[in-house]
Amino acid sequence: MITLRNQTAFAVPANLTPMSQAEIEAYARRIRAEAIADLVYSAWIALKGAGARVKGYLAQQRALHELNGLDDAMLRDIGLNRSQIPAAVAGLIERPASLAVNENTASAVRLAA
Repeated sequence: MITLRNQTAFAVPANLTPMSQAEIEAYARRIRAEAIADLVYSAWIALKGAGARVKGYLAQQRALHELNGLDDAMLRDIGLNRSQIPAAVAGLIERPASLAVNENTASAVRLAA
């Protein structure tokens, strides 16, 4: 049986010297091992990605649950109303710098001045 000993990157023969049966079997084993390794690596990367997405989803659900558990006064303290909770958890609402200041501290400063 005549097969190719070397191939270029585009599967074009580099030379046409015949291979022995032992060389063909060794080549087939190597290619099979590389294919299995690539499959295992791809599956591992896919599982890691799926795990990260599940972890993010669970974190969002915990945040929604915790924010929905707050009363309206506490939500007002952090600059949200109940209808803004899903957008805040999704990261669509940014707090302006003026809201980052504690309102109680600001009123105490105004009273002292």
